[in-house]
Amino acid sequence: MKKYIYFLTIFTVLAGSLLPTPATAVKHVVMVGNFFFNPMSLNVNVGDTVRWVWSAGNHTTTSTPGAIPAGAASWDALINSTNTSFEYKVTVAGSYAYVCTPHAPSMAGSFTAAAVMPTLSVAPSNRNVSSSSGSTTFTVTSNSAWMAVSNSPWCTVTPSGIGNSTITAVYSANLTNLSRTAAIAVTVTGLTPQTVTVTQAASTVGVDEQTAADLRVYPNPTKGVLKVKVGKAGSDELEISIFDISGKKILTRTCSGQDEYSFDLSGEPSGYYFVCIKSESATQVRKIVLM
Repeated sequence: MKKYIYFLTIFTVLAGSLLPTPATAVKHVVMVGNFFFNPMSLNVNVGDTVRWVWSAGNHTTTSTPGAIPAGAASWDALINSTNTSFEYKVTVAGSYAYVCTPHAPSMAGSFTAAAVMPTLSVAPSNRNVSSSSGSTTFTVTSNSAWMAVSNSPWCTVTPSGIGNSTITAVYSANLTNLSRTAAIAVTVTGLTPQTVTVTQAASTVGVDEQTAADLRVYPNPTKGVLKVKVGKAGSDELEISIFDISGKKILTRTCSGQDEYSFDLSGEPSGYYFVCIKSESATQVRKIVLM
């Protein structure tokens, strides 16, 4: 009776180890004694761990040849007063049979591993952001590894993660007078991708609204060398930057003391670009075409 009470006490304490880990995996405890595995059978999930714990006698836990799934690792471990536990992480779905080698076939056990169904949720569905550069986040709730990709070069995202996590979206300034949206696709193997978006407001210094008689950007279109004539503003310290259509800054220069400056874009691909001339009192933007 004392041995029985002792066994129940140990089993009750060890049962607490069945609680899920943060990665959603579970550790299942099997007591090993004279002459039993308790419980004799288990239902587990791929990613779980089976842990055999000694209570009495000299035994083994040994996988039965041909009675575990293809691709699963076999095992053969002593369970005695010196080697009091052994753990096996389940990586393949299917049925597993094992025995205590000295006491087979009467001392045997088994477990069945099910594949875990992946889950994925991403929130919120959209983030509205200002025209300035910055970052925003989305919350990922999942039990699996996931990947994220943005369809717009002006918005880059955290490329991957495992389980519950956060996607950080970093966006460049929007220099155009139109709002824009980047779609972020989040994928988990076995599930339909989920898409969330970042919608960025139009620039508050729209290209078409900027008027300054003494500012000239030419030739436009250009084949490479671009000149920025600032006229009276030449006496001020200016920051002149050039951005591609995605909002990526190609080059920037601090200018003062002249009324005209040259920029060489011959190494850049053809397309639309924005020239941003910023002084202490105002910001002006011009749209150009590189041929």
